[in-house]
Amino acid sequence: MTFKGDYDKPERRKDFVRKNEQIRVPQVLVVEEGRNVGVMATSIALAKARSLGLDLVEVSAQARPPVCQIMDYGKFMFEKQKKEKDKCRNTHKEKEISFRYVIDEHDLQTKANAAKRFLEKGDKVRVVVKFKAREKAHKDKGFEVLDKLVSMVSEIADLEKPPSFEGANIIARLQAKKIGKKEEPTQP
Repeated sequence: MTFKGDYDKPERRKDFVRKNEQIRVPQVLVVEEGRNVGVMATSIALAKARSLGLDLVEVSAQARPPVCQIMDYGKFMFEKQKKEKDKCRNTHKEKEISFRYVIDEHDLQTKANAAKRFLEKGDKVRVVVKFKAREKAHKDKGFEVLDKLVSMVSEIADLEKPPSFEGANIIARLQAKKIGKKEEPTQP
């Protein structure tokens, strides 16, 4: 449902940054090429930016007076988006693989292959061996199956958290091995 005045309001985006004529405060603190120029009228700061062929960009709106920098707005937004993208890219998820201790050998191999795929993507893997009702009496078999899975992925994974019994489950956490720089053989 839209109301009469909804179309007049500009879309407020999280990454919105004021520039040039959008800055409406009377005075701003101006920064140019990393050095503080000082407090000046917004119109003078805008004229100075235009004379250099650049934009006046508000970098800190909460400061009093607001801090504005003379720079290329397009380049600033590109760098800002690039940083956000890198921040999202560096966050890895934790995937979970769960099974019971009575799992078949082939099914265990399938779980190991899934764990390898997750680890190769850079995700951490939480391995859970589940027990039902009276099966908790066979904890030792659960640890054996978990050790077997860990040995199947040992060429690409390290144990981040060793297997431990928590509630009705045995839980372990795997992470991809940290690969150091390989030395190239020298040729005579």
